[in-house]
Amino acid sequence: MKHKGIMFTLIAMLLSVMLLPGTGWAKPAVPEHMDAFYVNDFAGVIDLKAENYMVNYGVKLHQETGAQVVLVTVDSTGGASMEEYAKTLFNNWGIGSADKDNGVLLLLSVKDDNYWVLQGDGLKNSLTDSMLSQILAQSLEPDFARKEYAAGARKTYGALIESLGGVWTEPLGTRNFVADNAGVLPQVTRLYLNQSSNRYKTTTGSGIYFVTVKNPGGKTLQDYTYAKYASVGAGPRDVMLVLDIEGDNYHVLQGRDVDTTLTNTVVGEILNKALEPQFAAKNYAAGVTAAANEFFSFFLARADHSPAADQASSGAAEAAEAVTNQATASIEAVETVSEPISKGKGFAVVGIFLGVLGLISLAFSRRNSHIARYGLPVNPYSRRNIRRYGTWHGQPGYGYGSRWYNRRHRPRRRTAHYNNTEPQQSRSSFWNTNHGGGGSSSGGGAGRYSSSETNHGGGGYSSGGGSGRYSSRNDDDDRSSRSSSSSSSSGGGGGNASSGGGVGRHG
Repeated sequence: MKHKGIMFTLIAMLLSVMLLPGTGWAKPAVPEHMDAFYVNDFAGVIDLKAENYMVNYGVKLHQETGAQVVLVTVDSTGGASMEEYAKTLFNNWGIGSADKDNGVLLLLSVKDDNYWVLQGDGLKNSLTDSMLSQILAQSLEPDFARKEYAAGARKTYGALIESLGGVWTEPLGTRNFVADNAGVLPQVTRLYLNQSSNRYKTTTGSGIYFVTVKNPGGKTLQDYTYAKYASVGAGPRDVMLVLDIEGDNYHVLQGRDVDTTLTNTVVGEILNKALEPQFAAKNYAAGVTAAANEFFSFFLARADHSPAADQASSGAAEAAEAVTNQATASIEAVETVSEPISKGKGFAVVGIFLGVLGLISLAFSRRNSHIARYGLPVNPYSRRNIRRYGTWHGQPGYGYGSRWYNRRHRPRRRTAHYNNTEPQQSRSSFWNTNHGGGGSSSGGGAGRYSSSETNHGGGGYSSGGGSGRYSSRNDDDDRSSRSSSSSSSSGGGGGNASSGGGVGRHG
């Protein structure tokens, strides 16, 4: 019957609309976290010096308590509410441990001129919304209103770390990591390099040494670096950067325990990006500081998974694997939970539903009208129903049968038949694309500036040859083929904020 068909069609349309990603319960699109995990500056408003400081104490908090504080900056949430965007980020990344749900997310949206902080379900009682509101008002709002995002984020991150029992300032070691023999580094630079190396070495296990020299005294800069590396007692996880001022050159030597991740290729990229522009302009202090921050960032991003930490506790790897499995299960569970829709989308769905319901009601109203008038569910004098059910002579059951009730009694129209003589090959050549025959290549190839020169090294505790301004950085004894990101990047422990909430600037 036609009314049944109409009803089923309308119901199918309603279900299709409700299941569309854009109009249903789709989550906002959020990015994957960066290698450092604890600071994800997608908006580009946090300087590397501030980022390193926050990541360092974020890692320490996680190693000591299992809690995690994560900072995320974005240009915009893409129309999603701050609470919805923060909740999706939190649960997708699994901030905090899966068993304690003790993570905190601080989200800054620059173009939206808004921010939001969200705590895990396990912290709702100990770190309440009122406490978070006070932290935001005191630590973030003044700087955020002046658009000094890095300063506000650093203060707020520190307040959140301390609220969870972590340390934000600590006594530093007194080891000297700077030897400015050429006298080109001002005191403030030497102080910063020494303090940073002492601070980050306790977290990463890697110290960065900085040496300037007017000339290497008849030695090659590479040999001078080897000798200096050994003389200062640099360890197998340390790195040394030497600047030859008169020779207009520099060289980096990394320890043997880190040269499989901090390869010559990676070192070369850092030097070209951070040191070379300033060194060429003879801004030695700025160049050394920029290169130092890049090296600190590299090691801090890998601090949660450092070999030293793995060796310190044989059970840590098993615990981490268990947490990872729980995090995966938690994230999969989160993906199956329906998210609340926004008001606009909710009104749209309700409107569509009411419209479909009105059409169905109209169809049933017409049916009842026909029954009252003719005793039939349809109008027997309608041309369409005459074609469909035949002429009505008062017979019972008219209009209740199959819609094809009378068609088998009608003469069939003659149908013209055409022979398709088009070859089948023409169809496949139109739809199919060209495919390879299954050949393979072992790689290699050649480029414009490919080189097979190998550095061998041998000084101090380093087995690598290091990398310098004029040295080849293309061969790392096949170690450069390893992706730096594969052994890097911290991650969440499977924490959850399923109940949402949190507090922000505008609500």
